[in-house]
Amino acid sequence: MLRILRVFSLLDRYIMAQLVGPFLFGLGIFTSLGLTIGVLFEVMRNVVANEITWAIAFQILALRLPEFLVLGLPMATLLGTLTAYSSLSSFSEIIALRSVGLPPLRLMIPGLLLGLLITGITFGFNDWIVPQTTKQASTIANIAKGEETIDYQEKNIIYPEYQRVQTATGNREILKTLFYAETFDGTQMNNLTILDRAAVDTQRIITAAAAQWNANEQGWLVRDGSIYQIGANGSFSDIEQFESSFLSLSDAPLILATRCQRPNEMTLQVIDVCLESLKLSRNERRIRTLQVRKQEKFSVPFVCIVFAMVGSAIGLRPQNSSRATSVGLSVAIVFAYYLISVISSSMGVWGTITPFMGTWFPNLLGLVAAGTILWRTG
Repeated sequence: MLRILRVFSLLDRYIMAQLVGPFLFGLGIFTSLGLTIGVLFEVMRNVVANEITWAIAFQILALRLPEFLVLGLPMATLLGTLTAYSSLSSFSEIIALRSVGLPPLRLMIPGLLLGLLITGITFGFNDWIVPQTTKQASTIANIAKGEETIDYQEKNIIYPEYQRVQTATGNREILKTLFYAETFDGTQMNNLTILDRAAVDTQRIITAAAAQWNANEQGWLVRDGSIYQIGANGSFSDIEQFESSFLSLSDAPLILATRCQRPNEMTLQVIDVCLESLKLSRNERRIRTLQVRKQEKFSVPFVCIVFAMVGSAIGLRPQNSSRATSVGLSVAIVFAYYLISVISSSMGVWGTITPFMGTWFPNLLGLVAAGTILWRTG
């Protein structure tokens, strides 16, 4: 640790020391505020109604804490840089440092390093910790209240799969397979109807009472059903009844029913698996939703760097502001950022703009704003 500190100049260490206090203050304020509004009231209502005990309540709060740390860390970065640099400006320390030839960009380096560090921490929490703790909190709450924990789709599992074919008029997409299951208990699909159009000259309609995925054979083991062969003229050419049969179809219906129900509980790896399963389904709305969620895994942590730049750039301007002013300005900036973020993300889901632009536009706007303020300061 001492070797790392020696790499930085006395000026860097001094500014970093000024950043720590406001950052921790902001982290405590914003995280506790989010936890109170988002979880505490609901937990207290359950305790008062004798649905859960105090021990369970504290356990739920502890498990939900990482979720609100992810929200609090960027805000604390903004408040920390804004307060620290504003304090240095109000005591004319910034003026003194600039009078000896130090440019604003050089003075921003400690703030940017803080933003970079918090970005890494936020990414780790957002992708590795929050999905697990959020799911555990939901499970514990349901068990305590005597409710069944269901993390899969129970009814009406529908999965279409398309393929591109060459026709006289050019390439076009046609339905290859349509998978439907009336119910699902977590391991077994029940009351299935499958339309299989993979063959060129014939089609199959398969009905079955139940089906289970066989991971070793990479296919579906179906029981108690019938296979209807349909010829090119649309008439039934053959009907085969079976007690047990094996179908070499995709496991996408199982993946989508079990692993792709709650985007806020998905890691990057799970999102990629779900996107791969949805690739041939042409469910554009659901694909865009997951693509937005995937990009948010990167854009949400990156906002720490954006807020560090914005806070540092504003703080470097000559001013005489108090901590209360910094807190108020931070709240205003955060509100504006997340308002734009919600709108642009929704546009990404709707398809108005690309998922990438929908999630990264607020960050790009913040970088432009920080650069403009820094340019005017310099």
